Amino acid sequence: MNLFAVINQLISLFLMMLLGFIAARAGIITPDFRKRLSSFTLNTAAPCIIISSVLESESNPLKMLGAAGMGVFFFVIMIVFSAAIVRVLRIKKEERGLDQLMLIFTNVGFMGIPVVQSIYGPNGVALLSMFILIFNLFFFSYGVLLISSSAKFNWRSLVNACIIAALVGLLFGVTGWHLPGPVENTMASVGAMNTPLAMMIIGASMAHSDVRKALTNRRMYRVCLLSMFLMPLLVLMVVRFMPVDPMLAGICVLLAAMPIAGNCGMLSDIYTPEDMTASHCVMVSTLMSGVSLPLVCALIAAAL
Repeated sequence: MNLFAVINQLISLFLMMLLGFIAARAGIITPDFRKRLSSFTLNTAAPCIIISSVLESESNPLKMLGAAGMGVFFFVIMIVFSAAIVRVLRIKKEERGLDQLMLIFTNVGFMGIPVVQSIYGPNGVALLSMFILIFNLFFFSYGVLLISSSAKFNWRSLVNACIIAALVGLLFGVTGWHLPGPVENTMASVGAMNTPLAMMIIGASMAHSDVRKALTNRRMYRVCLLSMFLMPLLVLMVVRFMPVDPMLAGICVLLAAMPIAGNCGMLSDIYTPEDMTASHCVMVSTLMSGVSLPLVCALIAAAL
């Protein structure tokens, strides 16, 4: 495993969050602008990166379809495990939705791509693109249902730009079709804004909240420990006994061990802007991944 590449990604994430934090403290990113920026990112940059990640990958359509099926299985077991955990631990009902969201959805893109590439190479990244598609299908459907349980929810919100982009990307992935060069370049360029904007939004959220109070929040540490250590162990226990490609099994475990997705912070910012728990968890889990990811990689090497 190329630990240097992983460390570089962690540093980049924190620098992006730091820029957002400074911009918010300077008054450049106000709370209202932050919410509008979250909406812009989810409806413009995110759909573009979903489609472009598939268009840029190169793999056999049958393998891509198999990876998509494994991606569905992965998120189903993540949903099952998270639902069981919040009930076994008797988490408060009003906290269960957000806690489950953060346990299920990890940073499969910005962190997942370099880590998978360092271990499995380009073929691993191509298969990972299908997991990213399935991530978005689940995140912007089931994830929205979880986070909006205490808010007014409109079923029409399930038909959104990211869901449509994920379906289009899935079509391109299994057929091998491509768009005209200028269109693909434009989508890749716009999609490249997704990660920097997402992390800056999280940094701005931190600036608009009481950080000292957040760091003493037991709930945050509970979610991060469960997400970074328990979830990957549970996934490993399942996939090691499945008759699947070891690469796909390894990708599942790696994705379960990734930091909490920055999109969780953005979605929480839209539906529950008064609750900064998700943004705090993204920051702390990203920091913890510097320790947890090497341990998980060692487990994968020993068990798969």
